[in-house]
Amino acid sequence: MDYYKILEINRDASASEVAKAYNKLSLKWHPKLSKLDHNTTYHHFCLISEAYEVLSDPIKRTFYDKYGEEKLKEGFFANGNLKGGYSFAGNPEEIFEKFFGTSNPFAQLIDTNGSENHGTLFSHAFGGQNFPGIPGPQDLEIQVECTLHELYNGCAKTVSYQRQVLNKDGITTRQITETKEIKIDRGIETGQKIVYKELGNEAAGFKSSDLIFLIKENPHPTFKRKGNDLLYIAKVNLANAIAADPIQIVTLDNRKLQVPVDQIISPKYVKMIENEGMPVFQQDEVKDFGKPYTFGNLYIRFDIQFPEDLTESQKNRIKDILLEGQQ
Repeated sequence: MDYYKILEINRDASASEVAKAYNKLSLKWHPKLSKLDHNTTYHHFCLISEAYEVLSDPIKRTFYDKYGEEKLKEGFFANGNLKGGYSFAGNPEEIFEKFFGTSNPFAQLIDTNGSENHGTLFSHAFGGQNFPGIPGPQDLEIQVECTLHELYNGCAKTVSYQRQVLNKDGITTRQITETKEIKIDRGIETGQKIVYKELGNEAAGFKSSDLIFLIKENPHPTFKRKGNDLLYIAKVNLANAIAADPIQIVTLDNRKLQVPVDQIISPKYVKMIENEGMPVFQQDEVKDFGKPYTFGNLYIRFDIQFPEDLTESQKNRIKDILLEGQQ
């Protein structure tokens, strides 16, 4: 039996070429994929599996190359191992599952030659039809948590993540950990994506998927974002609310903003300050380069803190003052 001929490769084929040949032919002759009768298909499936089992093992392959199939199955070698003869266990499904990581052949419909015309690979089994719906590797989406302070001012963040890459055989894959420093532009919002084309997961026969960083804003204790606007809840005591005293706000870029109040503060009162909201995200870095940022607005609502305890005298005095103001 000529194992090289069965796998349709040369005798000097590399380990990667052996694996690629098995990848192609095991799918072509898999009983669930082939249109030929079961006995013929299974016979070829077993031959391919046996050839791969021998040629993918350096010791078995060396013995086979030197002595041939018959001696391989009789055995011996001694210190270089082998000794007892090799015999195929009749387990092509087990070899298939070990190679692909799954027993499902339909999950492996990928063109190992990198062509997008899958019909060339499966023409024998599927009559030359194409499989445009076969998915490539999924985009790698990484969530990046940011504070509102970081989204307001912009920052750089170093992010660690795992991605799938091809092994040297060009077919099997492994997980590796990588880090990348990404720029968080001012004004970017929750749900926006920073995309690095073709730096995501790898899979045989496909372009690499995209690496996507998804922005997620963490809650802020005093500010709340709504689009490009900011909402701030100012806590004031009842006396300051009635006196319409000005308030001071520390902004997200650490400025102390003095806010005048031009009327008595009620629970429904909202103060709007133009251009003190979030910076508006600049979509086109080239077109917008050097341009000053525009800003949303800041809306201030008031949480009026009432006194927890008053004497009867104080209550009466406040009541008299309020009733007098209504006259």
